[in-house]
Amino acid sequence: MSSKDMLIFMSDQHSPIFSSYMGGIARTPNLEKLCENGTAFTEAYTSCPLCVPSRMSMLLGKMPSKTGIFTNFDAIPERNATFLHSFVKEGYETVLIGRMHFLGSNQRHGFTKRLVGDITPVSWTRPIESLTEERGVFTNCFGEPWCLDVIGGGNSPVLEYDKQVIKTAVEYLSHDHDKPQCIFVSTYGPHFPYCAPSELYSYYKDKVNIPESFDNPREYINPLLRNKFKDASHETVIKARAAYFGMIEEMDRNFGLIRDAFNAFLKLKSQEGILVYISDHGDHVGDNKMFGKMTFFEHSAKIPMIFEGLGINKGQRISTPASIMDLGPTLCELAGTIPFPGQDGKSLVNQLIGIREEDKERAVISELIEVIKGKLNMGRMVRKGSYKYITYIGYEDYDMLFDIENDSEEKNNIAKSNFNKLHELREIAFNGWDTEKILEEHKNHIASVELIQAWEIAVGPNDDERWKDNPEYARVIPMLQ
Repeated sequence: MSSKDMLIFMSDQHSPIFSSYMGGIARTPNLEKLCENGTAFTEAYTSCPLCVPSRMSMLLGKMPSKTGIFTNFDAIPERNATFLHSFVKEGYETVLIGRMHFLGSNQRHGFTKRLVGDITPVSWTRPIESLTEERGVFTNCFGEPWCLDVIGGGNSPVLEYDKQVIKTAVEYLSHDHDKPQCIFVSTYGPHFPYCAPSELYSYYKDKVNIPESFDNPREYINPLLRNKFKDASHETVIKARAAYFGMIEEMDRNFGLIRDAFNAFLKLKSQEGILVYISDHGDHVGDNKMFGKMTFFEHSAKIPMIFEGLGINKGQRISTPASIMDLGPTLCELAGTIPFPGQDGKSLVNQLIGIREEDKERAVISELIEVIKGKLNMGRMVRKGSYKYITYIGYEDYDMLFDIENDSEEKNNIAKSNFNKLHELREIAFNGWDTEKILEEHKNHIASVELIQAWEIAVGPNDDERWKDNPEYARVIPMLQ
């Protein structure tokens, strides 16, 4: 039997809650078609609501507390195999077209080809002068503290980068290839800067509203998370949400182009393949007075995860919690490749093909270490069945428990009224979670990275594989405000 060709379309910072296929107002007709022809996991979560930790966790199939990667300044050690290595051993060509947020000299980690470099720095230090020249007014808007500085409709480095990724992928898929293919097409959108194509920005500016929790953040939010509140005018919130929703629709358009190109590629070979859509985390976009990610609330931690293709049930929506770490084990089983060792993720194949009922007892975990006001803080989330539990070390009096099935907007913290469920999920959260050891290892990682950065400053950064082709017209203030 011939090996199945596979294509994974991975976006960045896409909260599925806002999308039409999940009942939101951002138009995503191509993702709707994908759901109609495949299986959607509607309660899928990231393992960490931050880019690098979640992506490396996905590739390794392990929790961040096992990979040791909790920040965007870290990398997979050379000795650690990703699930892509399993594909290569079975004769696959593994192709990365676009983003994966690798740092350091190894920009492959199991990919045999890379056709478009990353939009963000690939070196351990930031090439500030180059970035400033290439990004123009958008230079600082890639990061949360300054994400509201430039908002609008027009051109941006993100839109231009994604055009290049899609163009390159369509070109690659227009040719036959000798080996079976495992292809990642990875865009940066809808990650901020909040700038959408002009017509989409105009369309959504009349459609979006101010989230109720922006003016009235939930009272149960602990003092630690309240540091994330961002003061902004209603006009700014409307503009940011209009741009973000427009970027979601633009991403959906791009996905549609890739889906068509992949289907044409498969048709030429007279075979079926596997197509996946996934993202690394979400974006609050004003919910609870926050922007960006790095919390365990639904807008930040929930991700899209949809499979289509040979043997996969059509029109199936599965509400059992799933994890970004499940991607590797699932694809490996679908391809018949050798499983890679020590995974926390689980294969979802039996659910995809409908030979096993949903696993009601499964618990999915997400975790985070971050610095707030100079102090390391650590938190964990558990989703099991309808319930979601959130805890932060040192803030246990503010533990959160939600019945997501009946309270998807997380309005009611029922931690104090449902002690039995709180105790059950707390036991899961703290089982094997050696917080002191993990924090100590994290501090060592930070110290090590600082030494590597000092070394790189001395010898000079290797910035060769970063995408640098942003045109001048995408470096200026967007035309529509």
